[in-house]
Amino acid sequence: MARTVFFVPGLWEGPSVFNRVSSLLAKDGIKSEFATLRSTGTTSPGNPSMNDDILGIRADLEPIVARGEDVVLVLHSAGGFLGSAACEGLVAKHRRERGEKGGVVGIVFTTAGILEVGQPHPPMAAFTIIEGGGMYCRDPETALFGDLPQSERPALLASLKTQPAENWDNGTVSYCGWKDVPSVYLICEKDTVIPPPVQELCAALTGSRIERCSAGHVPQLSQPERVVEVIKGAIAEFSS
Repeated sequence: MARTVFFVPGLWEGPSVFNRVSSLLAKDGIKSEFATLRSTGTTSPGNPSMNDDILGIRADLEPIVARGEDVVLVLHSAGGFLGSAACEGLVAKHRRERGEKGGVVGIVFTTAGILEVGQPHPPMAAFTIIEGGGMYCRDPETALFGDLPQSERPALLASLKTQPAENWDNGTVSYCGWKDVPSVYLICEKDTVIPPPVQELCAALTGSRIERCSAGHVPQLSQPERVVEVIKGAIAEFSS
């Protein structure tokens, strides 16, 4: 049965941050698909909420599952709780109980935020700034790309998009996929956005097997080979 890696980005970045990783996976015949956050690139008022993002991720994921493919989710930053919530009803073991093929077989978290059912999203003021109706990462050159070569940073900074300043995080998640599938958590030891002690707590909550690297907040850019290594190990683990 086909196996697909499904990437969910965090805030501001969009799915292109996974291109280096997906290109390396393609060399080994592993197919990649990508979600987009409907809120990324929008401003307040009238903006999509986190619940809209969850529904959007689900809309991107459903056709892959409907094709009967087994899917490994790779969830980065805020994509951790958004992607986990989006796979409700799409988990492979539940689909097989209904006589259906395909579904989510496991999750790889990469320095990902985790929320329990009903838990409110924590304040983000410490690492964000508000300009008009937009919310932006505070000092993104350091916070997001500090472990990347200086020559790469201008293009990456220019690619960042806004997030809405208001009412995005009013909702809560109603499902956590990590309760129904195995997971691996890649702890990034130089991340200052989600510091390692917080990542450790998240990994403990999800019951994930822990992997580590020395990257900052966006390891798929700064250490794509390591991310691929973790993904391929997870695929083998989830298949056993």
